[in-house]
Amino acid sequence: MESYSATKQAQENRIAELEQELENEKKRRNLEVNERERDKIQATEKLRKEMLYQIKKTKANLLALNDEQLQTTTRLTMLQNH
Repeated sequence: MESYSATKQAQENRIAELEQELENEKKRRNLEVNERERDKIQATEKLRKEMLYQIKKTKANLLALNDEQLQTTTRLTMLQNH
């Protein structure tokens, strides 16, 4: 009877240890998932900022080209009118 009680107690202790390990593993996995999500959000935000920068740069280049073409067209029109 004593050996049964000792075996039962050892098994209960082992079950408690395994449950604690499982809980720790769940916490670790949740932290990893949260870290990956945070990294994904940061990467997405960085990409969005880079895209906005490129859009502004392209817009400025197109406006400068448009102004240059307008000046050239205006000069040509003035020369034709004289």
